[in-house]
Amino acid sequence: MAPLDTLCVPVILCYSSEMETRGVETKIISHYTMGDAKERIFSALDLHRAAPGSVSVEALFPVDQLHHGGVALTEQMANVAGMKPNMKVLDAGSGIGGSARFLAHKFNCDIETVDLSEEYIRTATALDELVGLSEKVSHNVGSVTEMPFDDDTFDVVWSQNVTMNVPDKKAMFSEAKRVLRRNGVFVLTHIGRSNDAPLDYPVPWAMTEETCFAMSPEDLLLTLSNAGFGCVTDHAAGVPAAPPPPLPLGQPDDSLVMGNDMPQRRANSGKAVTDGRLVPMMVTARRG
Repeated sequence: MAPLDTLCVPVILCYSSEMETRGVETKIISHYTMGDAKERIFSALDLHRAAPGSVSVEALFPVDQLHHGGVALTEQMANVAGMKPNMKVLDAGSGIGGSARFLAHKFNCDIETVDLSEEYIRTATALDELVGLSEKVSHNVGSVTEMPFDDDTFDVVWSQNVTMNVPDKKAMFSEAKRVLRRNGVFVLTHIGRSNDAPLDYPVPWAMTEETCFAMSPEDLLLTLSNAGFGCVTDHAAGVPAAPPPPLPLGQPDDSLVMGNDMPQRRANSGKAVTDGRLVPMMVTARRG
């Protein structure tokens, strides 16, 4: 897949204070907390009596890929990141662990995750046990702007549709670079804003403008470069232009985790992509 844009240019940007960031994170935790995500999934997929290791990773794809494009986007990300067997991976902003399980299953990777939502971490841990991957995936509650991992630890830092909820991308990208090994890859998807035209809320990652930090594509690439990454590349041609079509009525989907209003939220973001207000991105950047 040929890259569309590669650049390494320094830039100086201003960001929210630490106090403002913590306040935003509290609101984001609330946004991603339903209180019964695990129960909703287990009931919808009839998993209450399932034995550990008896459920396939693929059986969870309709509900655990909490991003536009579904598992197809996850597969494309793995391709552009150059994923190989036995890599050590950090999933930064891991949700309920869908991508982590995919990578552990397909590539036999050892995965650490970090996510703000305690509910998501509990749900992810329970699902790992059902698919027999508890020894390959370890989940942690925390922020992508202050990660609880040592320097030079991971071959890949992976982040799917997380940056739109992060006001201090400079801190997030600095942390990603810190925990990567030399020549390690940071791979992320982002929904960028192409202009100042207002969005129709709610969207999948935000109920209002207050927690939406969808940086422009140009600024995102520049911020990565400014954080010290090299070979910053947008593989945008491989990103689905809109969410996948909805499953047949009554079939389980990510509404089980994200909320019953997800069809409207997906429709709002899909319309904004179609008319150019939002721009899907898939970016790789390498630590030198």
